[in-house]
Amino acid sequence: MSHHVNQPTPTRAAKASNKRAKWRVRPGRRRRLMALLLVIIAVLAGALWWLFDPSRALNTARVSALNKGYALGQQRVTILMLGNALSIINGKDVTNPHVRDRTDAMMLVSVDTKTGQVNVLSVPRDSLVNIPHVGETKLNEANYFGGPKLAVAEVEKMLHIPVDFYMETTMWNFADIINQIGGLTLDVPYPMHYGGTGNYLDINLNPGVQHLDGQQVLEFARFRSEPMGSIGRSFQQQEVIRAVMHKLLQPSNLPKLPQIALELRKDIVYTNLQDNQLLALALVARHVSLSHVQFATIPGTPTVRMDPYMHVKLDYWVDNTKWERLLADQLIMGQPWTAAQKKSIGFEIRSGTQSLAPAEQLATWLKHQGYTVTNVIWANSHNHTQNTIVNFTGDDPFAKSIASVLGPQGTTTLSDSPYHDVPHVDMIITLGSDFKPSF
Repeated sequence: MSHHVNQPTPTRAAKASNKRAKWRVRPGRRRRLMALLLVIIAVLAGALWWLFDPSRALNTARVSALNKGYALGQQRVTILMLGNALSIINGKDVTNPHVRDRTDAMMLVSVDTKTGQVNVLSVPRDSLVNIPHVGETKLNEANYFGGPKLAVAEVEKMLHIPVDFYMETTMWNFADIINQIGGLTLDVPYPMHYGGTGNYLDINLNPGVQHLDGQQVLEFARFRSEPMGSIGRSFQQQEVIRAVMHKLLQPSNLPKLPQIALELRKDIVYTNLQDNQLLALALVARHVSLSHVQFATIPGTPTVRMDPYMHVKLDYWVDNTKWERLLADQLIMGQPWTAAQKKSIGFEIRSGTQSLAPAEQLATWLKHQGYTVTNVIWANSHNHTQNTIVNFTGDDPFAKSIASVLGPQGTTTLSDSPYHDVPHVDMIITLGSDFKPSF
């Protein structure tokens, strides 16, 4: 292929990535919980509450024993976080915390109790699953039909890994807690407007980096983009989690953690974690830093199907089974990918400069690492100044590891798309003049 060809015919992957960029915006009609945020705050706050609450007799020997063995029985534990919906009628919260509900937030958390590494896998609530005696329906229906134990069973079946614990929460005083820590500074990626004065779901946020109070942060976490729906919202929630962790670890907020923990414990309605295990997690949380928390989202494609129970057409998320297993093995279980798994990961390399040589150099390196390179082609122009990665895997740590070898920090732009609808293309890398490989 000659480098004089300036406007190549777009590949199927290129067309798909352009299509994904044209998102329509529509907010959700019901509040979504951020279950992981509950755990992060609860365990951090719980560490202080359990250790320094004078009403609780916790002797030094017991703390030492828990700190050594963590009372969890193994080094790596998994916790399925389930967040229920908040039901609104005539502007009033009518949620019954003791009645099963469809889970609107599902996150699988993996904790390495020795190193303090925490990995978080967002499990799409709209994932298409086959529930026994119900049929094909959404994953979030599992809690409705069988409670958290059935939800755990379905996640285990989907990911082929064991889930050790579960924790189900109701809606809690999210806005008040954010206000207690002084609000958050967030980057609103696009206009978020919905509802209006008097509407219980009144969202009115303009784009840009800004400081938000508790109610505004809740609006940010509840707003969703279409056609990504709840998948897109999971990225916003992950940004809130990062910001909250950063804020909680500031010295000025440490004295507030015990009171926050007391408020949060009231909203845990179902869990199989015992008090000593919650304490053990709190002790682990004392050593967790933001750099030790990694996020991923199971990729897939949207589809519309007839629901067998409700007998109406609903939007579903058809997960990418290959990446379900890859994410579960490496991110949740801490197992390195096998040679066969690495070979199943496909890269498309595009050259945005006057030569294909850099793209061919990167392709050779990726093949030596055991990956598959499906295409080495020209980009849409030859004047790219910055490397870019379009990541379809849902695996943020993996994309960052690839970016780290393309050049110094900050020279590669990362964008995530959970739409994994082009076979054999898991990541598209476009090389610019900033390409300075470290391999």
